[in-house]
Amino acid sequence: MGVDAWGFDEERQLLARSLRSQRFRLGALHSAASGVVAFLLIFGGAAAVQTFVDSLRWPGWAGVIVFLAWLFALFEAIEIPFGYLAGYALDRDMGLSKQSLFGWLKDLVKSLGLGLAATLVAGSVLVWLLGSTPWWWLVVWVLGVAVSAVLGFLAPILLVPIFYRMRPIKEEGQRARFQALADRAGVPIVGVFELQASSKTTRSNAVVMGFGRTRRIVVTDTLLRDFAVEEIDAVLAHELAHQQHLDPARGFVAGSSTSLAIVAITAISYMTSYAFFGIGGPGDIAGLPFLVVLFSLVSLPFRPLELRWSRQRETRADLRSLQLIENPAAFASAMVRLHDRNLGVANPKRWEKWLFYSHPTGRERVELARTFLARS
Repeated sequence: MGVDAWGFDEERQLLARSLRSQRFRLGALHSAASGVVAFLLIFGGAAAVQTFVDSLRWPGWAGVIVFLAWLFALFEAIEIPFGYLAGYALDRDMGLSKQSLFGWLKDLVKSLGLGLAATLVAGSVLVWLLGSTPWWWLVVWVLGVAVSAVLGFLAPILLVPIFYRMRPIKEEGQRARFQALADRAGVPIVGVFELQASSKTTRSNAVVMGFGRTRRIVVTDTLLRDFAVEEIDAVLAHELAHQQHLDPARGFVAGSSTSLAIVAITAISYMTSYAFFGIGGPGDIAGLPFLVVLFSLVSLPFRPLELRWSRQRETRADLRSLQLIENPAAFASAMVRLHDRNLGVANPKRWEKWLFYSHPTGRERVELARTFLARS
């Protein structure tokens, strides 16, 4: 096999399609299994567990904690096998993962710890609000927006180092080059960092992470090692373009507005229907599975719209990247290599793009570079 008319490796693209198909099938099975469990919980399972917890005669807050921990364990019991198959095992088979099983399990334990802590805190607050005020949904939304903002600021210094080692780039020429590119884009940064991804994956990427005093350029060691300097510039210029266009802020506002609509519709649906399912009141912990299912169902119609907005922002960032580096050939080469290396399908079907793609397709990005070159 060779390359197609856009430069993508045909053999790698076959592998990418195979990976996508296998993940799609596993994802469908995962959704079905989760749906069955949710159905059983809504129609009596959660109430039975609540009755058992109440029989322990523990303080109310302790009962809530036990119930939330049980829910978390139940759904993780479904999530972990599918996460292993669709993530670790498939990535190993396709040559994307270099992580040992022990390393994957270590990361899993970290994720479970963070997830359990978040579930207990957020769930306890939600239960308390449900039983305290009819405006619980608005308070939940405000708290969610605030937590998202804080996490966006703290992620580079608190969350990412839990899973990856990150260090300042030592090579002065590289650091100066990336700093100059950021200056050209008008994006202030606090440093240029290398994320040591090669111990876990062969994937490559770059990102501008954080904001304000935590905004920094982060480049994977795989990108630094295996890509040409001009290609790295193209990838990084795209990320800087997002900052220049204030896309993180725009996305945050758009996402917050959408989530407000979703939470409001979910609240109306829950408050008018919980009694039908035998739920004793808004603050009844047995109603949590039903509330989560409602939220998921209400969110579904918004997803294609959010993806469309995302693709528009990404296309605008691609165009600005081409303007910043003035090297459309390097941009096209970088997009081709990233898709082939990371096993991203460069030419998905239209419905796949509409339902799943937050970025323009690989072929569209190469076409944009060729159009830019023709107009230059």
